Amino acid sequence: LPLNDRISNAVIDGIKTNIIADLEEALRTRTALEIINGPLMAGMDEVGKLFGSNQLIVAEVLESAEVMKVSVTFLEEFMEPGSSSNKGTILLATVKGDVHDIGKNLVEIILANNGYRVVNLGIKITPVQLIEATTLHTPDLIGLSGLLVKSAQMMIETVQDLTQAGIEVPILVGGAALSNRFTRLRIAPEYKGIVAYCQDAMNGLDVANQLMNPELKSHYADRIREETLSIQKDVDLKQQNPIPLGAGTRPRAIIQKTLSVPIPPDLTLHVIDDYSLDEIFDYINPMMLYVRHLGFRGRFNDELAAGNRQAIDLYKSVERVQTIMVNDASIRAKAVYGFFRAGSTENTTEVIKPDGIGSMAQITFGRQSAGEGLCLADYLLPVTDNQTDYLGMFVTSIGPGVRKLADEWRDAGNYLDSHILQSIALEAAEGFAELLHKRMRAMWGFADPDNFTMSDLFRTQYQGRRYSFGYPACPRLEDQSTIWQLLNPTELIGVELTEGYMMDPEASVSALVFHHPEAKYFNLSEQDVLDLQNIIS
Repeated sequence: LPLNDRISNAVIDGIKTNIIADLEEALRTRTALEIINGPLMAGMDEVGKLFGSNQLIVAEVLESAEVMKVSVTFLEEFMEPGSSSNKGTILLATVKGDVHDIGKNLVEIILANNGYRVVNLGIKITPVQLIEATTLHTPDLIGLSGLLVKSAQMMIETVQDLTQAGIEVPILVGGAALSNRFTRLRIAPEYKGIVAYCQDAMNGLDVANQLMNPELKSHYADRIREETLSIQKDVDLKQQNPIPLGAGTRPRAIIQKTLSVPIPPDLTLHVIDDYSLDEIFDYINPMMLYVRHLGFRGRFNDELAAGNRQAIDLYKSVERVQTIMVNDASIRAKAVYGFFRAGSTENTTEVIKPDGIGSMAQITFGRQSAGEGLCLADYLLPVTDNQTDYLGMFVTSIGPGVRKLADEWRDAGNYLDSHILQSIALEAAEGFAELLHKRMRAMWGFADPDNFTMSDLFRTQYQGRRYSFGYPACPRLEDQSTIWQLLNPTELIGVELTEGYMMDPEASVSALVFHHPEAKYFNLSEQDVLDLQNIIS
């Protein structure tokens, strides 16, 4: 193959073997900057196209980025003073109160290896810190990240503060709780500059490239302006025909009362300091780890069993990182859990003192205005029944050394391992939650049957459910404080709540555990959430 093709293909295939030798050969006839802007960037451009057409997965894109990192690092010593391949500067930040950075770090890797200078400010970045960084670094773009609904609300406050500071730098926003609709209707109107919604890292690169091209930037601004008008028109039509709600008069759902309440073995706190990671890894849902985080397309276990090379390589990479985690003393699995007397009054759950006299805490939940009219409080017996019911709670965590090791690997250019490590930690915390919930069911007297499989577990084919704050049935993250009041995970296992009520370390899971046989997952509408907030305030 011609030299340019060999260099580009090394990037596309994510293979470092001969790249330095090829770069040395290329340096005989051209400058380092010409090589970067030529075959290397051509390779990364092709990687973007292949990812966009579903021919590459996230893991393979990261391997390509590793080759790019090795290549640019090698070529930097041959670059003339003042020469630069910089397409532009972008500030990245996870918004105030949010500790989640796996998605933001992925964006950093992709942008940094596609010609951008990236300044990653980190997590829990306040508007004041962002304004100061903007003044210091004079970026061309700003990227804001956040995982949960509360982070999306914080983005509104952040752009408001940026506007007041006179900043109009184009902003890219992304995160699991965000949507283009929310961005167009709630965030963009609060900012004078462009606000662009990006659904993933590669989409972020595409948007960044458009915004850095004056002509494409103008077309992009026109397109999102038209999108906003179309979305707003749809909202206006719905507001002309509102659905009557009447939150205060919603009936309690028809839930069968538990005739025989299962009794837990005790009402004391249980602390687990260093659970076996190897056992927890068996409880990781492969769909979540390999498909959601690592981007594998298809049924991973089936493809692995069939000998799919892509699946095998990914499985081996995960196994290798898991071995490192097991042998790293700074990465441990911790948990605290307990059972509590509890009952309900309308939409409020009351946690009762162990002796049955007096209340320890109260949580008011939202009720569906449509459908079955469900509310989590329905899964407990009413306090007025004079019969004791029970509620479980737990917090699991994998850490605290995950972020430090992931950052070290990322800084060294080991992008795939860094991403795999953070992904495993997140899903191991979920796996530990599954394992602990299973243990609690057994302690509670309704253990899973002997023939219960992992597939049954992942499909929640067991009695009862666990619910985490910030998710559809109980979206108020503020209610996390009740779990922290009752379980004291900060002192007992080192898991803290941020000012935004998110958990740190990031790889942590908290939940309420209900035993009721009819308990199931459900969603509250946006109006239901607003009604709940009005009731509480």
